[in-house]
Formats: sequence, C-alpha cells, structure tokens
Amino acid sequence: MQGWVISTNVARCRDCYRCVRTCTAKAIKVQNGQATVVPELCLACGNCVRECPQGAKQIREDRPAVQEAIRAGKTVVASVAPSAPAYFGIRSFSAMEQALLQLGFAAAGETAFGAEMVGQAHREWVEAHQEQWPIITSSCPVVVNLIEKYYPDLIPHLAPIVSPMVAHGRWLRQQYGPEAFIVFIGPCIAKKAEMLEESVAGAIDAALTFTELAEWMEEAGVAFPADGDGAEPAPRVPARLFPVEGGLVGTANMDTDILTSHIVTTSGLSACEDVLRGIRAGKLAACMVELMACEGGCINGPAMEDHIESVYVARQRVMEYASRRQPKPMPARHEWPDLSRSYQDKHVPAPEFTEEQIQEVLHMVDKYTPEDELNCGACGYPTCREKAKATLRGMAEATMCIPYMRRRAESLRQVVIDVTPNPVVIVDSRLQIQDLSPSAERAFRCYRQQVAGKPLRTIMPNVDSFVQARDTGQPVVGEVVRIRDDLIVEQTIMPVPGQSLLVGILRDITEQVRQREQLEHIREETLRRTEEVIKKQMRVAHEIAQLLGETTAETKMMLSRLAKVLEEDSD
Repeated sequence: MQGWVISTNVARCRDCYRCVRTCTAKAIKVQNGQATVVPELCLACGNCVRECPQGAKQIREDRPAVQEAIRAGKTVVASVAPSAPAYFGIRSFSAMEQALLQLGFAAAGETAFGAEMVGQAHREWVEAHQEQWPIITSSCPVVVNLIEKYYPDLIPHLAPIVSPMVAHGRWLRQQYGPEAFIVFIGPCIAKKAEMLEESVAGAIDAALTFTELAEWMEEAGVAFPADGDGAEPAPRVPARLFPVEGGLVGTANMDTDILTSHIVTTSGLSACEDVLRGIRAGKLAACMVELMACEGGCINGPAMEDHIESVYVARQRVMEYASRRQPKPMPARHEWPDLSRSYQDKHVPAPEFTEEQIQEVLHMVDKYTPEDELNCGACGYPTCREKAKATLRGMAEATMCIPYMRRRAESLRQVVIDVTPNPVVIVDSRLQIQDLSPSAERAFRCYRQQVAGKPLRTIMPNVDSFVQARDTGQPVVGEVVRIRDDLIVEQTIMPVPGQSLLVGILRDITEQVRQREQLEHIREETLRRTEEVIKKQMRVAHEIAQLLGETTAETKMMLSRLAKVLEEDSD
C-alpha cells in the first residue's frame, strides 16, 4: 500500500483538463499532455476521480493487502462506516457482519462506535477551550488536509481529536491485540491517506471503499442475507448520523438549529473555504464549526456517487438505519483509547514570478494586451495570468490555452499544412503521434483519428532519427528512409522549442530513387556488356595473331626450301 491515494492511467488521459477545472487545490500537474496528481498539494477529496470522463484517475487498491492478511491467518477486523446503509441498502448491521465473515474477516464493528467517542470529546474540548473559539472539527480528513496545506495559520483552531475511523481503530486494537489487522470500510478516498499520517499511524492497516468491497463480494459470490427490519426500533442513535451534515454536532448533543449562531455546520469545499476565510479574518463568531468536504456529508463521498439515487435518498436511508438499536453499549470513559492527535504545517509556498516572466508565457499563446486575456477558464485556471504562473511553476503547459490552439488550428499555417504535398507528421516527446497532414494520411494509408496517440512505430518502421532529434534538440536534415517498398522519403525532423513536439516533413522521392536505380542498372549492364565485348575482341585478336604467326613460319620454310632447290639447280 505505497504511493499516493490517486494516480493517473496515462493511456486514458486525453487533454480535457476537466480534472484541473474541478480541483479546488489546483494540485493537478499537466506535463506532455498528461494530468497527474501532486501529493504535496492534493487534498485527496476525490473530485478528479468523480469528474474524469475517461476514468483516467484511479484510487489506490488496498484489497490485495487485506486478502493477503486473511491468507496469512491474521485476525482481520473490519470497521464499517455508518454510511454503509446508503450504499448497500442494509437495514441492520448483522447483514454486513455476516457478509464480511464469509469473505474471511474475523469480526466487524460499526465506526459509529468511535464516532460516539469523538462527538463527546469534541463537546468537552469546545467547553474547555473557549479561548480558541471557533473550534474546527477534525473528523473530515479532507478538511484537515485543507487546513494543514492551505490554512496552516488556523491549525490552533483545529480540535486535536482523531476521526471516528482512528478512534474505532484504536479501540479495536485494544480488543483484538496489536497483531490484529484493522480494516476501515467507507465512502471516503482520503481515509486511505489519513491512515498513514504520522500522528495516527498504526490504528488502521488498510482502507477499502464501498466500491472495493462490493466488487470483492461480487467476485467471491457473497451476498447480504435477508435481514428483515433488523433490531427493534429504539431511540435514534446519534452516532449513526455522523455521515450527514451536522452529524458530529448531533452526536455531541449540541444545538443543531441552523439559526443558532454559536454553531456552524456546512459541507462542500467551496463553503468550507468560505468559513475558513471568515475565521482567518476574525469575522466569524462561533464556538464550533463542523466542516465536511463532500456536499451533504460523507453520504455523498467519492465512492458513493455512482451507487446512490440522490443525496436525499441516502440521507433518508441513514436516518432510518440510525433508528435501530446500537449493537453494544459504550464502554466506561476510562476504557476509551487515546483520542488525541497532532497536526503539521504542510504548506508549500507558491513561488513568486516577475511581470516579465508572466508576460513571456502570455506571449507564447499570443496574448499581448489585457484584451487578449479571455480568462475563459477552459484550461482549468480562473485567469490567463494564473495559468501563466502555473506554467512557470511547472504545473501547466502553455499550449493548454484552448482558444489559442483553436486559432492556431484555423490559421493560414494550418491551411498550408493541409494542402502541402509533402507528408507532415507531428509527434510528442514520447514519440506518440499528435497529428498528420492529409498528405501523410494518404502516404501512410491511414486516418489521423486511427493513429492519434499511438506510437510513431505504428506507421514508420524506423524512428531512430526522431529519437536523435528529441535527445539532441538538433534537426535531422535530408535523411533518406525507406518506409515501404513503394514509399521512399527524404525526411527532415525539427524539434519545436518550448512545446515538447517534433515535426517531421517527408518528401516523397520514390520515383527519383527508382530512376536512379534504373540508371545504375543500365550503367552496370553497359559496363558488363562492354567488358564482354572487349574480352571477345581480345580473344579474336589473339586468335588472328596466332594464325598469322603460323602462316608466316610456313611461308618462310617454303621459301627457304625453294631457294635451296634453286641453288642446287644452278650448280
């Protein structure tokens, strides 16, 4: 269970910037077109997981660790969040307990047991520390992250009390021993990060979402037994209302009237920040504020959204469930586990940039005057200047400006690319195809939509020159490459400064190469035949010379004999 809570499946991330737009903390870093979460800035609220249309944001899976603990024979105990009825529709906890036992858990209990302790502890802290009013409740890990990372000056207002998950985990540890493997099951992604916090580490060994549990049950063929109405109705158990807005206040038996000025309850990150700004400005007069990051409370957690009809239906289910009897009475106060915790200033200061630096980035996307700054928010940042700062910080890319990219696509330069007979290939630094000109589509016999985002090797057998241009930053000019037997090109590859792109311009020289090859073939054939003729002529000349030599010798002999005969006759 290492790594941050949220990761990115880069194969699914497609430059939509929706996660950036929905991230309150702007903890999403976009690099080479891929959006990844920066843990130091992340609140673990899960908004990016909710909003990603491609399912590219993934939650850390803790189920393998739980299953390994069960296989190892450990005592695995579950702490189930009180919002479970809203997700699973159960009417009594016994149904959940029986299902978990079938999966291999040794025991299971309700996190509401720890919520009861936490509620009372908050009431006592508020009463005993009026000098620190308003006291901020500490049960929502996202709110704790928000304060530690972005409002560290308000840490003194944060109640030094653990969440119900940690309280119940520590209680279960007391009951089942230090070797027990304690598993929290709930609707919250941030619990996976909270369990690793230094001041509460050791209380929980793994945190599963309701979604993980549901998938596990389906794979194992485990279903909830029919549980009827469960236990007989009794006075409502306040701790089971903990996951709804105002739940902690109700558990602590404090006044929940929304018109009561000394108690403030709110949900949703935007509303929470509004309250925190009021406290920082010294304008909020209250003894306690209960802040919940998810609108409506934990019943609208990031692992709940796809499984509930509405927040109001979920709230109704939890309230009906809360009217059942609590499975066991609260222990005496001296038997409670330690409920204290500490906090850290985790603020990461944002670097400062000069106006010249900001203007330089703005100029990269053709923004030269205030009128050019549309502040449309399509990139995920509220203003063009904020996006420019994020670019300088390394959190964004200049080309994230959608209006600029649209203008660029519609510019005359694009028209030139569309009509040029030379194929044009544009790839990113990972050599994934970003665009093809129409002539390139024809040359490679494919459509841009088919290969966009795929490796360049999909259409080109040899990409060594692209690698060279990327690694050296220097263009490769005039290299001849054989793509297919019927396609030979002369390629020029140029890196695009500041944009992590490479542009390849390919000139089809197939016909020229074929003509050269034919001329070479004719030359070689001519030389071969010339050599044959020369050899033949030399052979004929040699034969003629040989014949002439033999004839001359015979003539000489005949003449010598004739002369000798004549001499003899004269005598």
